[in-house]
Amino acid sequence: MTPWQKENLEYLKTQGDQPSWNPSVVSEETEESDDKKESESKEEASSEASEPEEKQQKTYESFADRLPNIKKVRNTRLYRRLTLIVSVFLIAILIVLYFVSPLSKLGNIGVTGNKSVDSQSVITQSKLEKGTSLWEQFGDRKIYEEKIKRQLPRVKKATISLNGINSFNIKIEEYKVVALESVDGIYHPILENGKILPEEMKAPASGMPVFQNFEDQEIIRNLINSYNKLPEEIKQNISEIRYAPSNANKELINLHMKDANEVIVNISQLEQKMAYYGKVASQMEDPGIIDMEVGIFSYPFNNGETEDSTEQTSEVLE
Repeated sequence: MTPWQKENLEYLKTQGDQPSWNPSVVSEETEESDDKKESESKEEASSEASEPEEKQQKTYESFADRLPNIKKVRNTRLYRRLTLIVSVFLIAILIVLYFVSPLSKLGNIGVTGNKSVDSQSVITQSKLEKGTSLWEQFGDRKIYEEKIKRQLPRVKKATISLNGINSFNIKIEEYKVVALESVDGIYHPILENGKILPEEMKAPASGMPVFQNFEDQEIIRNLINSYNKLPEEIKQNISEIRYAPSNANKELINLHMKDANEVIVNISQLEQKMAYYGKVASQMEDPGIIDMEVGIFSYPFNNGETEDSTEQTSEVLE
């Protein structure tokens, strides 16, 4: 019973009255309610106490579940690191073995692209050494290429490249022979860069003009530069180029053409003036001389320059 119920019961006893309510029922209900409250409070307390345990249990179980994954990740990382270390170690061993083996030494040298230059001469003049470091010589290949060009005048370009495991290939590009120089009946080839080779030839090669009376190398070089700019059909028509300077003009040359004409022209004007050769030659009735020193005039071999021929040629140029 509650305190007010107890007080009410004592008061009624002193007055001699009976309470209108049943104290036993109230007491039972109160006890039941108190018991219920106590049980509820105990249940709440037990539930509250059990919650951290469940959380702790769940947390513990979750961490335990993660342990195999953590071990797996650690093992994977360990294998990767071990693989990397072993790979680096093996690569280092292979590199060392390669450099001490014959594979890292130059074993063979080949030559391609050469027509007039002997292959063995190219190898000899390159100064490449078999049995020595392949990569050291390959790194200095520009030096060896220059040695070939310097020692062999016919070589225009030399390129050293790797060919196989321990071999080099030297690719040669040669200067073309565009003319021949005649000295006392002996012919010497003249390259497209104007250089005269000391090689001797007994008969001129077909299709190449023969240079006569040239003594100055610089004049020959200037002439070759102008000659190389001519159209191919005109170059094929020139059989001989004779140096014929006068007191007033040191550039004069005579071109002996295969169609029996002779052309007088300056070296510096060779490309410009020879562009009109076809038109002038087509209007000539007989082979003769075409003078291109000053203007362009034509006349027969057995006659002097005539007024008619001069006027006719001038009309063609206009």
